[in-house]
Amino acid sequence: MKRTQLLIIVCVLIASALGVFFYKVTQLGFPVVPDLDSDTWTIESKVSFRGNGDPVTLRLALPESNGQFSVVDESFIASGFGIETVTDESGRRAVFERRAQDGSAVIFYRAKLIAIDRRMGQSDAGPEPEAISDYRRSERRRAIQENATPLLVAMDSVLSEALEKSAGERSFISQLARLSADRSDDRITTIIEGGPPGISNSADRLVFLLNAAGTPARLVQGVILDTDTRQAPLESWVEFWIGGEWVSADAQTAARLDPGRALPIVYDGAPIVDGDGFRRLGVSWSVARNFESQLLRAMERGEEYAPWVNATSLLSLPIDLQLVFRVLLLIPLGALIIVLLKQIIGMPAFGTFMPVLIALAFRETSLFTGMILFVGIVSVGLLLRAYFNQLQLLLVPRLAAVLIIVTFLMMFIALAGEATGIQTGLSISLFPLVIITMTIERMSLTWEEDGPAEALKKAAGSLAGAVPGYWILTNEYIEHVAIVFPELLLIVLAIVLLLGRYTGYKLTEFVRFKVLANEGKASGG
Repeated sequence: MKRTQLLIIVCVLIASALGVFFYKVTQLGFPVVPDLDSDTWTIESKVSFRGNGDPVTLRLALPESNGQFSVVDESFIASGFGIETVTDESGRRAVFERRAQDGSAVIFYRAKLIAIDRRMGQSDAGPEPEAISDYRRSERRRAIQENATPLLVAMDSVLSEALEKSAGERSFISQLARLSADRSDDRITTIIEGGPPGISNSADRLVFLLNAAGTPARLVQGVILDTDTRQAPLESWVEFWIGGEWVSADAQTAARLDPGRALPIVYDGAPIVDGDGFRRLGVSWSVARNFESQLLRAMERGEEYAPWVNATSLLSLPIDLQLVFRVLLLIPLGALIIVLLKQIIGMPAFGTFMPVLIALAFRETSLFTGMILFVGIVSVGLLLRAYFNQLQLLLVPRLAAVLIIVTFLMMFIALAGEATGIQTGLSISLFPLVIITMTIERMSLTWEEDGPAEALKKAAGSLAGAVPGYWILTNEYIEHVAIVFPELLLIVLAIVLLLGRYTGYKLTEFVRFKVLANEGKASGG
C-alpha cells in the first residue's frame, strides 16, 4: 500500500513538472538554452533612508543612453513619493519628493540596458570635451598659481618624463598613469600636497595631470557589468579624449576598458544620491544579465495569455532575490548528487550534505584553489585539535577553541593574499566557519575511533562529492533551466523519493563482497 502511494506521488510530481515545462516551451516559447553572449542587463538601485519628519527631496543619479548602452523599461517603486526625471549639468537624475517623511523608507529603481556597440575603448557619452577641458584648465591654473613653484616643478617633471618615455599619445597616457600612481615618488607627494583637494585618489590625480597636459579627461563612477551580483561596487575609472572619441581606461594602468561592460553613472565626483530631509542613507546596486530577448518575448506572451506563469515566475522578483534563488535552486540538484553517491555508489563522507556546502564554498573561489585552501585549513585545524585533546578539554570549549583558530587562519590567509596580490585567498572567508570546525572535529573523532585510513577515506569522499556539486552550481545552462523552469525541481523530488525506497546493494559493496564470492566459488569447486 505504501509503495503504491509513493508511486502515485512520484507520477503526479513528474506529470505536473513536465506539463508546466512543455506548456512554457511549446506555447509561450520560453528558451531551454540560454544565450550566453547576451548583451542585455538589468540594473537595480535600492535607496534606503530615514526621514526626519520634514519635507524630503532625494535626487538619484541614473544611467543614460549613449553610444554604448540604450536604457529601456525604466521603473520606480517609491510609495508616497512624487517622481520626476530631470537632466542637469551633472546628468540624468530622478527626483523623489514628499511633503513629510517620518521613519524609514525604501526606493527602488530598475532599468534594462542593451549594449549597442561592443567596440573596445570607445564611448560617446557626455558633453563636448572642449568645454570640460577649458573649465578644468582654468581651474588648474588657479590652483597652480595659488600653490606656487614646487607644484609647477613637480608637475612639469612628471609630464616631461612621461613624454620622454612615450612614442605617441596613448603611450604618453600609459606612462603618466604609471607615474601618477606611484605615491612613493616625491614629485607625486608634492602634487598631492600642493594640488587641489581630492587628488590623493589616483584616478583624480591622473585626470588632473592629463588636463594640465592639454588632454581632456574626466573621472567616471559607475558599475562594471561583468557578473551577476547583489552588491555591485561602484568603480572609478577615467575617460580621456583621443582620436575624436572618449576612451575608457583603468586609472592605475590606463589599460582600455570595454565600454560595453563599463556603465557610467556620474562624472567628476558628482554625488550618486543627494538631497535633504533625510539621514542614514544607504545605496546599493544590483546587476544581472538577461538571458536573451527570446525570454523577454516569452514573458510578454505569458502576460497576455497565461498571467499565472508570470505571477509565479522568479524572474518577476527584485534582482537581489533573483540572484539568491539562482543559487538556492541549484542546491537540490547538489543534494540529488549526494543521494546518488551515498545510496547507489556508497561513497563515504562526513555528514549527509556537507559536500554540497563545500561545493558552495568552492563556488566563491574556484575548484582547485578552494580544495587547496580547504585541505590546508583542515590539516592545521586537525593538528591543533590533537593538541587541545591532550589538554583534556570538554567538547564545547574544544569546538569553540577550534572555531577561533580557524577564524584566525582565514584572517591570515586573507592578509597574505592581499599582501601578495593573490585575491583568491580572500574568498576563503566565505567558507562556513561552523562546517569547517565540525569537519575538523568529526575527522578527529573518526581518526581516533576508526583509524587514519577511515578518516582520510571520508575526507576524500567529501571532497570528491563536492566536485560534481561544484560543476552543477557553476554551470550556466543548469542555472538557466533552474531559474526559468523551477517546476522541474519536482522531478528531482520524485527521484529522491524513489531512491529513498532503494534497499539493494551499493556499488562499493559489490567490490567488498567480491572476495567472498570468489572464495565461495573456490570452495564449491
